[in-house]
Amino acid sequence: MHISVAGAGIAGLACAVAVARNGHSATVFEQAGRLEAIGAGLQLGPNAVRVLEDLGVWSTLEPQCCAPERIRVCDAISGKQLSVLELGDSFTSRFGSPYRVAHRADLINALAQTAAQNKSINIVNNCRITGLEPGRPARLKTISGETHEADLVIAADGIRSALRAQIAPDSQPRLSGETLYRALAPAGDLPRDLDPDAVYLWLAPGAHIVHYLVSSGRRLNIVASIEQPANQAGWNNIAGRDDVLGALPGATSALTELLSVPASWLAWTGADLDPVPTWSQDNCVLAGDAAHASLPHLAQGAAMALEDAACLATCIGEGSGDLKAALASYQAQRQPRTARIVRESRKNALIYHMRGPKALARNLALKLMPGSMQLQRLAWIYACQPATARRE
Repeated sequence: MHISVAGAGIAGLACAVAVARNGHSATVFEQAGRLEAIGAGLQLGPNAVRVLEDLGVWSTLEPQCCAPERIRVCDAISGKQLSVLELGDSFTSRFGSPYRVAHRADLINALAQTAAQNKSINIVNNCRITGLEPGRPARLKTISGETHEADLVIAADGIRSALRAQIAPDSQPRLSGETLYRALAPAGDLPRDLDPDAVYLWLAPGAHIVHYLVSSGRRLNIVASIEQPANQAGWNNIAGRDDVLGALPGATSALTELLSVPASWLAWTGADLDPVPTWSQDNCVLAGDAAHASLPHLAQGAAMALEDAACLATCIGEGSGDLKAALASYQAQRQPRTARIVRESRKNALIYHMRGPKALARNLALKLMPGSMQLQRLAWIYACQPATARRE
């Protein structure tokens, strides 16, 4: 089959690589003039690493990753550590693959390099897709008036998908009431009191902050999620240091020092999708955030896109079977898991942002929870063995 993919983000590139490994040709249409790597850090749990290994991407990406030794959960006001989860050999042994962190640009580049090595994959930049006509063949329409035909169209064009309306017209992004801020700084700017080998999660009234090193330890990634309703368009709205610090009065000195490092931040409005009831129509199908965008509070957005790609390629196989049944099987396998990710991500926001007595009870529970229980609570995410594309 010839497969058209709308969007050259993580989901789109991963889908192209996955289906090409089964002998299909793929054309990826991207509206940007070059592959843009907006965003900052990504946490790649064992489930994500397994897919990257299977797709032949991991050997390219791994040298650019960082291998945190632990996750530290701390109170943003007192500065006290509430919990620590070790990510070393025992963690890797339990889940079969390691836990890594990376810059989104490094993952996009690794996927693009893998795609470039496959003559069956073509990436077309400067091509904005504006419409979709399901059928046999399916047709993609561009802003320039061109039409591109394909045996299958994969709509991987993100939470604000232009194509989702043709498949699931009533599914619109849900604003979470949060503004998310991200910044990158030189790794040397990490305050001395903070552990460079840890992923940090700071919990504050109405906010939380995550930070860790990326790009082989060269850069410091910081993301702050703050209950601050907004409706900003896009992902690169300029914000200032005071916008972040002003929302965290009374923060401990180490955290205040950390948040004072970047002179400028980029901001976007927190949003996700309620479960999309239908993922496909005829020979058109949704993947990645176009199907199941979640808030980043489980750090599973990239992983779910990668799992989608592997599962979809496996369901399609070599294309000799019933495509409608294959797409239905893909939805049946992926929809329950991704819907749970959306629900649990929302729940985490409520837990992370607790105030007053609820926050005190949360902190006590975190202090008393043994590491074995923490791992068990994560097992449904990390121990998942997604269907994977056939190896060449």
